[in-house]
Amino acid sequence: MKNSNKRVIVAGAGPGGLMLACELALAGVPCTVLERRPGRSAESRALGLQARTLELLQLRDLAQRFTAGGNPLDHFRLTVGATRIDLRRLDTSFQQLSILPQSRTEELLEERAVELGATVQRGAEVLAVQQDDKAVTVRVRGRDQGRDSTWDEQAAWLVGCDGSHSTVRESLDIGFPGKSYPYNILVGDVRLARPPSDGMLIQVGRGGLVVAIDFGNGWWRMGVVDWKPPKDTMEPATPEELGSGLATIFGYDLGPHDPVWMTRFRFQNRHASTYRRGRVFLLGDAAHVHAPLGAQGLNLSMSDAMNLGWKLAAVVQERAPADLLASYERERRPIATRVLKATDAAIRVMMSQRMPVRVARRLVVPNVVRTNRGHQTLAGYISGLSWVYPSARHHARTPIIGRRLPDACLRGPDGATQQLFQLFHAGQFVLIDQDGGRLADEAVPWDDRLLRVSARIENSSVLSPYRAILCRPDGYCAWAGDTGDKRALLSALREWCGDPPLAATTPT
Repeated sequence: MKNSNKRVIVAGAGPGGLMLACELALAGVPCTVLERRPGRSAESRALGLQARTLELLQLRDLAQRFTAGGNPLDHFRLTVGATRIDLRRLDTSFQQLSILPQSRTEELLEERAVELGATVQRGAEVLAVQQDDKAVTVRVRGRDQGRDSTWDEQAAWLVGCDGSHSTVRESLDIGFPGKSYPYNILVGDVRLARPPSDGMLIQVGRGGLVVAIDFGNGWWRMGVVDWKPPKDTMEPATPEELGSGLATIFGYDLGPHDPVWMTRFRFQNRHASTYRRGRVFLLGDAAHVHAPLGAQGLNLSMSDAMNLGWKLAAVVQERAPADLLASYERERRPIATRVLKATDAAIRVMMSQRMPVRVARRLVVPNVVRTNRGHQTLAGYISGLSWVYPSARHHARTPIIGRRLPDACLRGPDGATQQLFQLFHAGQFVLIDQDGGRLADEAVPWDDRLLRVSARIENSSVLSPYRAILCRPDGYCAWAGDTGDKRALLSALREWCGDPPLAATTPT
């Protein structure tokens, strides 16, 4: 049995689990990922990396690895009232939905996690979980020297990233209330003789809906949702059935052929009753699952991982107070709740066969989106750029707190410039002081976990009004204020970064 009072075990090598492993390993925390599958999946599954997810990757100098092989789509269209969401209006360098197969996303994240020192152990299935106030014990089944074997792994913390059927969640008797939808769902990656004109399209018809996504290499993801009785997910899917469903909803034959992957799904809408029990956390689909409209699931998982990763690492290494971990669920649950509610409402409205609902979706939806405010709101939430952590509600006079920071240009005292996101590659806090470094000097005792920068913010109306800004490792604002706010800054530093090392003293 392996044992470590600082070790973290991650159950599941999906995008969320691997992103978490990257964060932990970057901070120097011993991390082992246990994955039931013996090898990487070749299936495309979840496809879209939203703008905010690309920003999170850019914070760690990884975005180019993902965008290099992706198909950037700058808009998507909903055929209800010819509604179009233009991503080129987003306030970010990533004005796109980047289409990249989940298999490639997992490959890139695993490569980075291993580069940083994490261990990914495949063919290792989590069977059960036990814990006490000091450690977590994980019962594992796998192959050892060609033989089936079971053994125990022990760690200080465990994070369940093992999907909607999470063994970790079930071992701890954490509820997963919700529902399954009564729809027949068929998905295939195919070539099309007559493809749609838009690379990201939701086609709504009387028989159901189709989600069409262009890989950019001649292949399309086509997902059909119709009112036929749901079939067993193990029943083979055929190109003929897919083609028939597409023709019913589009009104013409798209000519699907040469499938590389086909499967059946059951859409669910479920939310774990808690994200944490003792030394165990839940993340991604293990904590929340919903209908995949708007390409949210994979992005929620990776954002969960970024949020929890730096916090758990800081607590493990005693660089932050233990109660910081409570902020993981406090910040992430409201976002997942809104996504679950929004996707549930969207699929019910789009699948409704009632005449009043059909009329309303043809008239109301496009009129809302055509307004600048409605368009910006919808695009902001879909992209993930507009999500705000609840701490902002407690700082009415400082509304930037709890919000995502834009990649502003910083000009130093010597005239040299750099982008804000470049300062987060090591995963530390960043304190920006626009008044000659006077307030930043107060943070010297926290230099082991903080980067102090004296610079002027040049191109951001969001950031420029604040003389000093404390930025979290995940690119959200922890605190902002004026140069004279010495006490407020020190309070924020202790709240987020804990007490400074005993060897350090705060200047007077």
